[in-house]
Amino acid sequence: FKEEEGSFLAGYLAGLTTKTGKIGFVGGMEIPLIKKFQAGYEAGATMANPSVELLPAKYTGNWDDAGLGKAAANVLIGQGADIVYHAAGRAGLGVIDAAKEKNVFAIGVDSDQDDVAPGTVLTSMIKRVDEAVYSTIRDLLDDKFSAGQVVYDLKANGVGLSEMRNTKDKLPEGAFDKVLAVAEKVKSGELVVPSKVEDVAAFLANAPK
Repeated sequence: FKEEEGSFLAGYLAGLTTKTGKIGFVGGMEIPLIKKFQAGYEAGATMANPSVELLPAKYTGNWDDAGLGKAAANVLIGQGADIVYHAAGRAGLGVIDAAKEKNVFAIGVDSDQDDVAPGTVLTSMIKRVDEAVYSTIRDLLDDKFSAGQVVYDLKANGVGLSEMRNTKDKLPEGAFDKVLAVAEKVKSGELVVPSKVEDVAAFLANAPK
């Protein structure tokens, strides 16, 4: 799964939506997989809003402790973040809890978490495991299955954003359409989203204006 592409859209939306101009990220274990989420998020936010301040990312070092997630989010919110994206498993439920208490936005991950705290979860970056399973079974039935790695990206509907059932009316005017437009650029290959945090600056320097 190209988590960085879905996270790019989440960051792009965050960059358009933030009112304080500061956003945050909470990860679970600090490993290359989760860095993909962080990289895409930071690239998208800064492309949408070059003046946005990306507060130093927090890592819980744990997938299960919601208390650690909440504490990390509270630090970021205390520093002015009004949107916090989590890629921290169950620990991320603490991020959503903190956002609800402080009346700011959280961004969910993997599954559609919009209804965990309706109105608080701005959107969720969904990893479409269902699409992967369905397409694999379909290929098998159609005698098209072959062994090897399959990449599920934005173009293949492997990643993407939730429908924002509870928050679409809270978005700035035109923000939703701008996210759809930039998604098409990713799908076409015009934008190649970085998967490493250290590559974000080069991506922004070379991205089409």
